[in-house]
Amino acid sequence: MRFGWAIARLLSVLCLLFLVTLSYAKTPEIKFTPGKGPVDVEADELIYEREAQLIQAHGRVIVTRGNFSLKADHALVNRATEEVEAWGNVVLREGEDVLECERLEVNLTSQAGKVYQAKLFLKDQNFHITGREGEKLGENRYRIRDGSFTTCDATRPPWKFTVTELEVTLNGYGIVKNPIFYIENVPVLYLPVAVFPVQKERQTGFLLPEVSYSGRFGPETKTAFFWAMTKDMDATFYLDWWGKRGFKEGLEYRYAFTRETQGQANFYFIDDQDFGGNRYAVFAHHEQKFPDDFYVKGDANYVSDNRYTIDFDEDLPMKTKIDSRSTRQLRSVLFGGKNWDQFSLLADTRFFKDLTLESNDETVQKLPGVSFNIHPQSLLRTPLFLDLDSSYAHFWREKGIEAHRWDLFPRMTYPLRLFNVVKIEPNLGGRETLYRPYNDPAGMLNEWKSRETFETGVEMATELYRVYEGTDFPRVSNLFKVAKWMHTIEPKIGYRFIPRIDQDDLPLFDEVDRIPFTSQITYGFTQRLVGKPVKGGTEAGPYEYAKLNIFQSYSLGDPFSRDSKGKGRFFSDIQGELWWYFKPYITAQLDAAFNPYEGNLNGINSSIILRDRRKDAFLVSYRYTKDFSQGLNVYGRVKTIEPLYFYGAVLYNFLDDTRVESIYGAEYQSQCWTLGLNIEDKGASPDGTQRREFKFNVYLNLLGLGSVGRRSSIPTF
Repeated sequence: MRFGWAIARLLSVLCLLFLVTLSYAKTPEIKFTPGKGPVDVEADELIYEREAQLIQAHGRVIVTRGNFSLKADHALVNRATEEVEAWGNVVLREGEDVLECERLEVNLTSQAGKVYQAKLFLKDQNFHITGREGEKLGENRYRIRDGSFTTCDATRPPWKFTVTELEVTLNGYGIVKNPIFYIENVPVLYLPVAVFPVQKERQTGFLLPEVSYSGRFGPETKTAFFWAMTKDMDATFYLDWWGKRGFKEGLEYRYAFTRETQGQANFYFIDDQDFGGNRYAVFAHHEQKFPDDFYVKGDANYVSDNRYTIDFDEDLPMKTKIDSRSTRQLRSVLFGGKNWDQFSLLADTRFFKDLTLESNDETVQKLPGVSFNIHPQSLLRTPLFLDLDSSYAHFWREKGIEAHRWDLFPRMTYPLRLFNVVKIEPNLGGRETLYRPYNDPAGMLNEWKSRETFETGVEMATELYRVYEGTDFPRVSNLFKVAKWMHTIEPKIGYRFIPRIDQDDLPLFDEVDRIPFTSQITYGFTQRLVGKPVKGGTEAGPYEYAKLNIFQSYSLGDPFSRDSKGKGRFFSDIQGELWWYFKPYITAQLDAAFNPYEGNLNGINSSIILRDRRKDAFLVSYRYTKDFSQGLNVYGRVKTIEPLYFYGAVLYNFLDDTRVESIYGAEYQSQCWTLGLNIEDKGASPDGTQRREFKFNVYLNLLGLGSVGRRSSIPTF
């Protein structure tokens, strides 16, 4: 009987300790769907009273009608009124939901009925509900007496709610009398009565508060109110107490007008008593698709001061947080266009805020940029292929030279195969760049400028491969269920030439404005490990498990750099790239640059994720750029006893010899509840803008109901 859905949702609301509503939850539609058609009755003994149209059934009774399926020891079925009465080990199933009771009375037409000494299990939410008596009072009105509710499977649940009476009207209000919250049969919370809204859609109401403690600023409390404005819009209002900092307000506005038109805008404000002034931030994201597959996407990020991203990093969206930590900048972008099979059109604007500068008046912004590209395609059905890169950009800033720039770069290629073994692809392209600079403080670059050049080259490559049976490597093949392995080696060599041209009189905004003289050979190879899995005896498509690129260049013209004595270095760094995709056990990425003259690394970016079958996991990320940055991030999760996890993270800056942040936590995961504690230890920054700070957070999650408190925002992997 589907009136159990309403009982489940109403009892779940009792977990809101201060009558807080589960704002994002949805109450399932409550309905009883026995179906139409004749009622079938099976039993060890059947007695049919023709005049009364009454069927008596005894012993292993089964009553079915459409989706309605009932089992009991005894039953009375009135075919005239379509009423069913069953008693003795009654079991009613609908899908994976199960109702067990001692006695059941139901009308198959009106769907009204009663149950006595009932136990209801709802599979989707894992709800376990008991009640001495439950009944349907009318359309969308229900009542349960002397009931209890939990999402725990154990016979003796770790937690539960009890009520003396609960009455509810869907899309109306529910009234609960004497709700009590128990932990291990010990009452810990009592309310005499509770009144709350019950909606099938999202509900407007207060969210559960979050409480934490900062060793620097004291207790912190976060409260929020959720407003379900319409079906496609909602908002959350925040009023937080940040200890000595004072009150902080926030607004999150979300919309999803269609699946392809959606976005979010976040606003925050605080009169920071520690900082000594007003501080605010705005973060917004929007994406939309138009007719004929045109699209637009955008992100806006702005903060009142450079320290905001450090003091309130939890406000930042994930991508913005990564930029602010790694490059110390905020980036706002708006772009859109359309992709065809042979062409692409893109328009974009980019605005940067350098968090290392007090003023960004001289920071160059691209407002706007437009590019149109022609992908390689046959020219007039000849063996020649044509592609084109063309762009327009307007460079703007508050102080300093600005400019309009047009860049046109068509290129021709002639791919061919030599003896059907070696792939050869010569190419030739011409480039025209036109400038209209203005607002030059020196007054020297306020007239039209142009640059003409060309580029030519050739690339040669071949492919060698070998196929291995999965049985040649049984352990690995069985682990990843691979039938065959293929190892490929693709050696490549190419030559590129760009003549020397005078560009000193051109403005400089990005790499397009200074094209270096190039006469160099590039050589290297790519290796791949591809597996062809077997699923149920049927071979599926291949999957690339590993890839390795090694390449280097040799200059026939200007050297790449010079040593301390001025001697030219004509060999470039040896570049290496490695990917491992042995999911879910090992995932790794690595790219590095090795200096052959000094015998050391000029740069390395690497990350590796290790997992085991116990769900222990480690993530190690290392970033190094010579004389610029060097950092190590380590994240880990370890299971001790079955339900207890320890997790942590350490972020360290080797260049400044400082610990950025440490996170320690423990989490107990039961079948129906989770309890966790974490400590965030933020280190002091080298420039003194960030002082050391401790934060303590405790969080509790009850399955199917929600959480109190907040887990540290370490990545999930």
